[in-house]
Amino acid sequence: MPIENKASKLVEFIRGLTDFVVVTEIDVNYHHIGAMIADAVLQANMRYETHVRPRIKRIRRIFPKAATISGLKKLLLEKTVNDFLDWRGMDRAKRFQDIVDLFTSEDIDSEEDLKSWLTNDRNLSKLAMIEGIGPKTIDYFKILTDIQTCAIDRRLLDFLKKADIEVSSYDEAKLIINLAADMMEIPRAHLDHSIWVYMGKGAATICK
Repeated sequence: MPIENKASKLVEFIRGLTDFVVVTEIDVNYHHIGAMIADAVLQANMRYETHVRPRIKRIRRIFPKAATISGLKKLLLEKTVNDFLDWRGMDRAKRFQDIVDLFTSEDIDSEEDLKSWLTNDRNLSKLAMIEGIGPKTIDYFKILTDIQTCAIDRRLLDFLKKADIEVSSYDEAKLIINLAADMMEIPRAHLDHSIWVYMGKGAATICK
């Protein structure tokens, strides 16, 4: 079945759900690149409300100078990454540092710099070379910088399955959901989050 037909089928399925709510806004405008990187690093397979959101709020509140890469690097001369993240594990701390090092080498300092950098597909392969960074995290970075797309995780895949739509790859699932959002005339990131919230009803909130 062509992508357009699958997207149309998804739209029809969504409109037939009486309890499906389309979110109208997403709290991702951090204007704080340190918090943004922390969110992207910590969110995978974690309960967002209990494990991630409090840490992001803390970072924004007590480390305002980490809003830029230059400010963040100065702060990390005084504190460890683990202290900054309030996180014990070393794998995510290393991933955080690797991302900071990459952004530094790419002359990224602000959130706007990152948004512009992410729009160049040639840059995405550099981010993907960091251990633990896959297409979902890359798309999540895009959402955090207000680039309209979706980030495919288990909940979104399960939703497509619920709609009786078969997909063969991450990219196909992404195309279907993005096109469905366009057909519904809503931001792509809003449909992504709407599906994620819908599929999380009655379950512990594990962030993608």
